[in-house]
Amino acid sequence: MIPHNLKSTNTQKIHFLLTPHTSLFGLSSMLGALRHANDISALPLYEWALISEFGGLITSSDGIDIMTDMSIQDSPTCETLIICAGCTDPQTVSTPSVLSFIRQQSYFGAMIGCQDMGAYIAAAAGILDGYRAAVHWENHESTQALFPNVNFVQELLVIDRTFFSCPGGLSGLDMMLYFITTQHDKQFATQVADELIYTHQRDHKGPQRRSLQIRLDSRNKNLTEAVQLMELNIEEPLLISELADHIGISSRELERLFKKNVHQSPKAFYRQLRLEKARNLLQQTKQSVTEVSVACGFVSLSHFTRSYQQLYGKKPSQER
Repeated sequence: MIPHNLKSTNTQKIHFLLTPHTSLFGLSSMLGALRHANDISALPLYEWALISEFGGLITSSDGIDIMTDMSIQDSPTCETLIICAGCTDPQTVSTPSVLSFIRQQSYFGAMIGCQDMGAYIAAAAGILDGYRAAVHWENHESTQALFPNVNFVQELLVIDRTFFSCPGGLSGLDMMLYFITTQHDKQFATQVADELIYTHQRDHKGPQRRSLQIRLDSRNKNLTEAVQLMELNIEEPLLISELADHIGISSRELERLFKKNVHQSPKAFYRQLRLEKARNLLQQTKQSVTEVSVACGFVSLSHFTRSYQQLYGKKPSQER
């Protein structure tokens, strides 16, 4: 039985441009929604094709090979193009031919979507200047620094004129449900969500990460405020006494608070936050080890290297 709430029974064709290390989960979250829309309607509302730079197999970030249908050279002009990229250095897959293909599709009027780090590639192609877009939270700062003319935001779904983007993972499902809603209606999209056992519709402007209270497993206001201050002061770290003063408690009380809730001293926790940021920069940017060290608040390169090796079991230079 065809649902009565379909606005159109026309078939929409979507091309998914897959780059090496694309997330298999991110891709399947999008395709699953389209497949169930077809099944529920008993009509081919959506068709899709998987394309890649050279066609054939690409290896996902999960280590599983995905067979694409065609190369970008053989791809027709796209009605809708969704660029899928994983968090592994998107610069390495932003090849001249891929960027040229994206620019060409944009020029001919395709709607352009970006999933995970797809917005990085679209920005590198020069088609996102003046637009809002979303990338994965781990890559947000480094991507924004590279493309200052694009307004990158840490939201679950961004729609800006003919461009749309999501930061990967399950947000791809949010993106497809949004389009099913706009192309048909909310009731039909809810039927699709029910088939996928997806019971909670998320706010598109919602955060990409869980709240600090959940991540720290604590509702202590002083603890979450201290961690927020640490995250906001990575390059020029605050003294523990300064953190305590900002919050309005003693340094000794702050020490007890961290030991009780996160089983670390505030100094050790703060250093780990800075080293995690350093690891992201080393993996995602071309900054030198010295530049990363300074950006993460280490005044001594030897201290940075020693601390990094203690936490990750290898030198910073071995992340490259």
